[in-house]
Amino acid sequence: MKQRVTYLDFLRCIAILFVITLHAITPILPNTALYQAPSWVFCILLNSVSRMGVPLFFMISGYLMLSRPSTQQIGSFYRKNLPKLLVPLVIWNLIYYIFNVFQQGEAIRPGEFLQKLVIQGTSYHMWFVYTLLGIYLICPFLSRMTASCTSRELLLLIGMVLFPTTIRPLLNTIQPVYIFLFDPLLEGYLGYFLLGYWLGNADLSRRVRYLIYAGGCAGIAYGVWGNLSTATPEQIPLPFNGGYGINHYLAAAALFVLAQAFFRAREGKIPRVSAWLARLSDLVFGIYWIHVLVMDAITSLMGNDLSVIQYVGVRTLMTTLLSLVLVACISRLPGMKRILF
Repeated sequence: MKQRVTYLDFLRCIAILFVITLHAITPILPNTALYQAPSWVFCILLNSVSRMGVPLFFMISGYLMLSRPSTQQIGSFYRKNLPKLLVPLVIWNLIYYIFNVFQQGEAIRPGEFLQKLVIQGTSYHMWFVYTLLGIYLICPFLSRMTASCTSRELLLLIGMVLFPTTIRPLLNTIQPVYIFLFDPLLEGYLGYFLLGYWLGNADLSRRVRYLIYAGGCAGIAYGVWGNLSTATPEQIPLPFNGGYGINHYLAAAALFVLAQAFFRAREGKIPRVSAWLARLSDLVFGIYWIHVLVMDAITSLMGNDLSVIQYVGVRTLMTTLLSLVLVACISRLPGMKRILF
């Protein structure tokens, strides 16, 4: 039986709620008809917070994968972990493809399905799994690198990943001289992967933790300010939504450290909470796969007389609850959890 890490279970549950919330508010954010309305401003704030979801998923995976000595065994790592992504990836691509085809009244074309399967997937949220799959391919090599790195050397490696994807674009927006030194050395989301490993193993003082919390608040505020200040009645570009944004790094790091400190201080004192978080955490990957289908179905049944807050609330709450129930039920069927989740 694998050992549970309560703060990771908590973060995984929070991350999927953030992802669902983000998808629920996405149609609201660029709508110029709602520009400067209080509900729109609220969604801009919610957007800045909920964009921590995907970074947290990468950080959790980074900590777990890079902390295991067995990850360095290339063959066994691939045999054990790649099928856990590849099998559900193919099956859910097929499910979403068939759903989209019937919804649009088109014919099933195997060639079209295969093309989408190898390019970007049949639903917009699948990019995460494709990206994670690529990171898994280099994970054994990363594990060997990080195992021999000191804490400072690991931070330097994170900085090398972040400079061309996160830091350089930021510098180019606040100064007149355009900097172009080199292309990204590695996929930008790998920075979250490494950051999760570093934070998970770091022994942070209270002062450092508080500095990270302050950075997280600043990151959220920076994202909100940036998106609000660039919006006009004619266009809402949302430039601070990019996945590599420094604001997302700061916010996700703060929540990761906060959850870590909170649950470590209460280790063994809240067994029931830990047990429930573990059960919910085991369903998160399934919820990630199915929630877009559920959200689309719920949206199609919603009326047109809802306010923005009601629209977002219904999409978020009902999608979360129904997805949870469906995944919990499906997981009880023999063999289904292995191939779907």
